[in-house]
Amino acid sequence: MKKLTIMLGLFLFLIACQDKTNHEDAQKPTEPVSESVTAEETQKKGEGLTSEEDEDIPPVYIDETKYTGDELEIVKLMNTRLRYLWEEDEKGYMSLIDPQSPVSGMSRTKVRKVISMSDITIQEQKKLYEGVVEVTELKENDVESSSIMVFWKKKEDGDSAQWIIADID
Repeated sequence: MKKLTIMLGLFLFLIACQDKTNHEDAQKPTEPVSESVTAEETQKKGEGLTSEEDEDIPPVYIDETKYTGDELEIVKLMNTRLRYLWEEDEKGYMSLIDPQSPVSGMSRTKVRKVISMSDITIQEQKKLYEGVVEVTELKENDVESSSIMVFWKKKEDGDSAQWIIADID
C-alpha cells in the first residue's frame, strides 16, 4: 500500500511538473490576437462605410453624348429626374411631370443608376409627340426595378415645346 501511495504521489508530481508550453500553444491562435481584431474591425468598417458612402456618391447618369435631337432631350430629362430623386427635391421632380400625369409624387427610393435602357421610340400623335423607353434601374438598396417611361412633347406649344414626363409604369 505504501508503494502504491508513493507511485500515485510521484505520478501526480510528474503531471504537475510537465512542460506547460504544449497547453499554451494549443490555446494560442495562429494569428496574433491584435491582427485578427484589426481584420474584423476593418471588415465591419468596410461594411458600415458602404451604406454611409452610398449617401454621398451621386447617381451614375446616362451618357448624353450617345444621343442627338429629341432623344438627347429625353435623356437629359431622365438625368434631371435621377438628380432630383437623389437630392430628394420633390418640387423639382414634380416640375418634370405633366400635370395630367397619374404620377402624384416622388419615389422615396433613390436611383443609383440606369442599368439598361431600350431604344427611345418617338411617335407622332394627333396633339403631341410621344416618347417611350423601357429602363431597368438600380435602386439605392441594390434592388433592380424595371419600368416604362412615357414622355410627351405637346404640338400646341410650337417651337417652345419641351419634353415632359407623362407617366412612369
